[in-house]
Amino acid sequence: MTILVLEDEPSIMIVIRMVLAPMGHNLLEARTAEEACVRFRESDGMIDLLIADVTLPVSSGIRVALEFRSRLPYLRTILTSGYPPDMWDEQDAAELSELPSDSIVTLQKPFTPKFLQQAVARFAGMSTTTGLRGRPPEGPPS
Repeated sequence: MTILVLEDEPSIMIVIRMVLAPMGHNLLEARTAEEACVRFRESDGMIDLLIADVTLPVSSGIRVALEFRSRLPYLRTILTSGYPPDMWDEQDAAELSELPSDSIVTLQKPFTPKFLQQAVARFAGMSTTTGLRGRPPEGPPS
């Protein structure tokens, strides 16, 4: 499975890499929304799962998920945050409601490797249906 990981905290990225790479997943790593868009384009939009930090310096993982889902309607997403969803800002909470609940898992940081593995395993058998994959995004979500 190809997983695009959008995480601006290096220590969290290391944990995600240490947990998922040995499981045979192909990881594409990005620290910003803009980098995530570049990785998405470089992979021709062929990703199976997005793992994204909710709070980023310029954008949010939710906005990136919405942008990617406009091209990959069946994209599954794991959102990570140091705060529970009821403490997210209004814009993030509103945008979260635009994503289908059956395609989203939220993990509160710090999460254990076991919870990350379980979240990924939940989506591992679900295909994004290659024929429905579309054009990669042109730039970072605003």
